[in-house]
Amino acid sequence: MKKFAAILFSFLILGLISFNYQKGFVITGHVTGFTDGTKISIINFSTEDTIETTTISNNKFVFKGFLKDEPEEVMVIAKTDNPFTVTCILIGNEDVTIRGDIKDFQRSLTISGSRFQDDYTKMNSVTRRFDLATDSLSQWFMKLPLDQRQKQNDFFNKLGVLSHTRDSLRLSYAKANLNTYPALIELFNRKARLPKDTLRTLFHKLSANLKASKYGKALEVYLNAKIPEIGDPYLNFEGYTKNNEKIRLSDIKGKYILLDFTAAYCGACVLSGPELRKIAKTYNDSLTIVSFSSDAKKEIWLKALQRDSVTWTSIWDGKGVYSDTYIKYGIKAIPSFFLIDPNGKIVDKWLGYYNGWLEEKLKRFKK
Repeated sequence: MKKFAAILFSFLILGLISFNYQKGFVITGHVTGFTDGTKISIINFSTEDTIETTTISNNKFVFKGFLKDEPEEVMVIAKTDNPFTVTCILIGNEDVTIRGDIKDFQRSLTISGSRFQDDYTKMNSVTRRFDLATDSLSQWFMKLPLDQRQKQNDFFNKLGVLSHTRDSLRLSYAKANLNTYPALIELFNRKARLPKDTLRTLFHKLSANLKASKYGKALEVYLNAKIPEIGDPYLNFEGYTKNNEKIRLSDIKGKYILLDFTAAYCGACVLSGPELRKIAKTYNDSLTIVSFSSDAKKEIWLKALQRDSVTWTSIWDGKGVYSDTYIKYGIKAIPSFFLIDPNGKIVDKWLGYYNGWLEEKLKRFKK
């Protein structure tokens, strides 16, 4: 009996140790310039879902939570009249402290306690001058009266030059500082800008830990994938319907398939909803719409289905932009569409949306 009690006690101790080891994150903010009661949120950068919302009180706020994957890029956004009270940080399940004033919020906050943030700060410092110029240009444009927004072409041209320079600098920094998480994330985000042979060489130089991370695994999926083009057979995949039933794309037979890559917070995706509903009804005899959601959280996906009155098949796998399906189809932005004929061949593909574009595309194949 004593031996059994000793064994049981040992298991309890191990269980407590294991439980305590599952430490989450605590972000403590000491910020000035905000009024008491200002709402502030922490949002996952890649999935855009809100992790937690709290309020600033006596120049202080606290976030607590747990990250299933670490590190994660997160945005800390304060709800003010200024849309630029937002900052991005890279954290794990650790204690992080944020200090600064409201005017420092976008680029100049002091962030300490994260073993990942230091490398992230170094990368950001390389492009700081261009980031500040982008901020300034954006603020100037937003202050223009609506009747002067004809200057938008000039604005977007300047913004494009700044963005191209910034992206090139960050990519160069990533290639020179490979074995850091910010570098790996940058390689994944800019993967389409590099030849696969170059990207594969860089990938092989990564440490085992980085290769085993969600970013490393996603990059490896991309390297091994053959992105389908017009004339290629579609890539089969599986996920779940809103009724939690497992479904594969190959389960849909005998009709054209309009495959739509979408997400809850994508503005253009929401705008495409009315036309998709019309097409689902008009082309019901010859075409099936299938949406693939890149939302990481199930509840966000389900709420979007209800909000947008989605009547067609929507598939979700819970992996967000790191889903094998999302990566293998080479999705760079959403909405992205693939038109698949009844024989399983991709007959058209396109990116983006404007009113009437979907029907314009489908008319070419209407019998």
